[in-house]
Amino acid sequence: MKTIRLKDLNNTDYQRIVRRSAGMDVRIRPQVKKIMESVKTSGDAVLRNKYVKRYGAAAYSSVAVTPGDIKNAYTRVTPDFIRALRQMIKNITAVQKAQLPRLKDTVVRTEKGITVWREWRPIEKVGLYIPGGKAVYPSSVLMTAIPAQISGCRQIVLCSPPREDGQIPAPTLVAADMIGITNIYRVGGAEAIAAMCYGTNTIPNVYKIFGAGNAFVTAAKMLALDTVSIDMPAGPSEIFIIADDTANPAFIAADLLADGEHGEDSACVLITTSETVAKKTIAEIQKQLPFLKTADRIRASLRQYGLFAVADSITEAIAFTNEYAPEHLEIMTRRPETVVGRIRNAGSVFLGPWTSKATGDYATGANHVLPTGGMAKMYPPLGVDAYGKWMQVQTCTKRGLSTIRNTIEIVAAIEQLPAHKNSVSVRFMK
Repeated sequence: MKTIRLKDLNNTDYQRIVRRSAGMDVRIRPQVKKIMESVKTSGDAVLRNKYVKRYGAAAYSSVAVTPGDIKNAYTRVTPDFIRALRQMIKNITAVQKAQLPRLKDTVVRTEKGITVWREWRPIEKVGLYIPGGKAVYPSSVLMTAIPAQISGCRQIVLCSPPREDGQIPAPTLVAADMIGITNIYRVGGAEAIAAMCYGTNTIPNVYKIFGAGNAFVTAAKMLALDTVSIDMPAGPSEIFIIADDTANPAFIAADLLADGEHGEDSACVLITTSETVAKKTIAEIQKQLPFLKTADRIRASLRQYGLFAVADSITEAIAFTNEYAPEHLEIMTRRPETVVGRIRNAGSVFLGPWTSKATGDYATGANHVLPTGGMAKMYPPLGVDAYGKWMQVQTCTKRGLSTIRNTIEIVAAIEQLPAHKNSVSVRFMK
């Protein structure tokens, strides 16, 4: 780890940092496509065989999670964990309820006798993917399921990969049960995305798939776009910190390490106007890192996509931030509220020294399912609105139609669509 002047970043390193592990890995696309096709053709058999081969028939008896599995999960978590989930559920619910779109937006009267508006409808069937490879993510259950419930989705399907005992981790099951999710299936990876996309005898198909995952999951979601909608191509986690000379290097280091432990392909970037802060942050990383069980993962992520750069000004730092479009952006400056006003592209922003990335991951109530890999330039954070869609409605009286009759007839004639013209003209024939 070393510092560099931001303006001295060569093109090769610039492309490596800005592009990071974004988008679909074309090298695995053929393999993922083959998996998707096999699930589409053979359904449950493919899902069962994957885990029976891995864990044995005794450990993996069925795709569906049973009430007995849920009951057993509660014996494997602590009362403190239950209390923590309750606070998360309270805060996430409060934030998501505030985001619920009005069922009907502004009614516009374009002419006398003509009104146009939109009405909001929830998506009927949604699928949630909860990762479970290198870590356990009960928080992701709450982040994806609560807005689905608030929006009014009628059917919510949850898939998550089992561990060595053939079971989904107990914290994940408890989180799902506490908010009333019952359609739970122990399958992960591209197979899970394919199952929710096409449907099997056990797992129903859905209309939209939500949730982050590894490269195989991301590739499968992109391939599924031929059939269903997805929330966003969310891939490996990333953190980007803007800091000035007032920032605490120990805090910065801790937050970079927190994101780096997600995986070897996570991205950790610090842009600061203070060379002293940059150097002290690196020293703090070296001090804190040895005490973490996830140290090997963090070191790999720092090698691949880490950057410690000194900018000549906050303006230069902001320009690079907007080009990078980070998933998580922390602003540790004298007046962070003035900096955030100039940020155009970021998934979730954390202002000031006490708002660590982990606050949004778990307990502020903000959603932690966010666009990665530069997708914050065009995708928003996950929210209630993602679980529904607007339906356009319009109405014309006879008087209203008469005010736009000539416009329709003239344009329809120009476009050589006589039936369109006649569909209006016929209404005024004696």
